[in-house]
Amino acid sequence: MNISQHINSIFSSNTYIIEDKFYDYCWLIDIGEADHLIDNSLNIKGVFLTHSHFDHIYGINDFHKKFPDCIIYTSEYGKIALKDAKKNLSFYHEQAIEYLEDNVQILKEGDKIELFHNIYLEVLETPGHCPSCLTYYTNNYIFTGDSYIPNLKVVTNLPKGNKIQAQESLERIKELAKNRIICPGHGKIFDENI
Repeated sequence: MNISQHINSIFSSNTYIIEDKFYDYCWLIDIGEADHLIDNSLNIKGVFLTHSHFDHIYGINDFHKKFPDCIIYTSEYGKIALKDAKKNLSFYHEQAIEYLEDNVQILKEGDKIELFHNIYLEVLETPGHCPSCLTYYTNNYIFTGDSYIPNLKVVTNLPKGNKIQAQESLERIKELAKNRIICPGHGKIFDENI
């Protein structure tokens, strides 16, 4: 399995592409700019959203035009926020985003999605930064969104942020992050084993 990182122009949010050389499809973690994906010959099977904030979803409508059958995975609150520009915070930026398509699948704690043969992405609910926050992990990687960015404090002063939940989620994430490569929502990929 190979992970590549794309740094988006808005708030330097990260989009990750998960590929395996033996398969003709890939998966995404978060969707910022869609241009580089649309212009690429990638066969994208699904997008896992770490949360529904503007900087992690702003390319979603353009992306859907190119990949209408692609499944968008998010939490229950994430599905609500995708349809509401105030809840996903895009209302407060230059471009209000409302995603009204029906290809959204809700994930919850403990769900497992098979990415490739015997390689699963597992789901951990990690609210605090935002009620929609999900953390995803495999045997070797953990995708933490904005719930854990190494060496930075979790932001909880945005609408619907919760400091107590953020701390509880952070403790759970840090335990799972041991011996895994950390792929946060912003900043560089972090491997504490190097």
